[in-house]
Amino acid sequence: MNRGYIKVWRKIADNDILQNHKYCAFFLWALTKAAHKEKTIIVGGQSVHLLPGQFIFGRKSAAKALGMSEQEIRTCLKLSQNLDFLTTKATNKFTIISIINWDIYQGSDSDEQPSEQPTSNQQATNKQPQIKNVKNVKNNTYVQNEFETFYSAYPKHKAKADALKAWNGIQGERPSIDLLLNCLSVQKATEEWTKDNGKYIPLPATWLRGRRWEDEVSAPPKKAAIW
Repeated sequence: MNRGYIKVWRKIADNDILQNHKYCAFFLWALTKAAHKEKTIIVGGQSVHLLPGQFIFGRKSAAKALGMSEQEIRTCLKLSQNLDFLTTKATNKFTIISIINWDIYQGSDSDEQPSEQPTSNQQATNKQPQIKNVKNVKNNTYVQNEFETFYSAYPKHKAKADALKAWNGIQGERPSIDLLLNCLSVQKATEEWTKDNGKYIPLPATWLRGRRWEDEVSAPPKKAAIW
């Protein structure tokens, strides 16, 4: 059965990934595990919707697949987050991993066979429109993936269409998805957001339009690392 291909950039040789054999194995394993197109799967009797670049992660299964200890998997996972390779979203049953910049590095056609090449006349006639359309599709998919990551992390899931409109409306002002997620993680722990079952948490669209990632809040005390 043809399971398709993944792309590996030569750039990994520039940041010592190849010299860290265990992390290199984890890095490549994660690329092969990620969904190449949007799909819905069943995990433990629960329906889970995955976007391109996402997959369900478990330390035990990863350790078994890679011949590592769970401690080594934790280390690889933490390094991946520090290198902005991936983000994680944990539930009470499983963890969803999202590979950052999946569409930039892999493209929406990473698991498809090359199509027939057009004739020279077709190439001359269609070259510019084709390039423009491919770029638009990839950019739109990338923006949509980032929004879904933000919306999933936001503690109040209401008025999603308005939230997406706000997201697109501040595209030139919006910071990186990692910075937004970090701000959310801090604000979700504040008294304002936790009291009265989250009654005072603003709608995601309001949060975005108000540039609430710029709010000054005190971060909660950090818990001691478990590894």
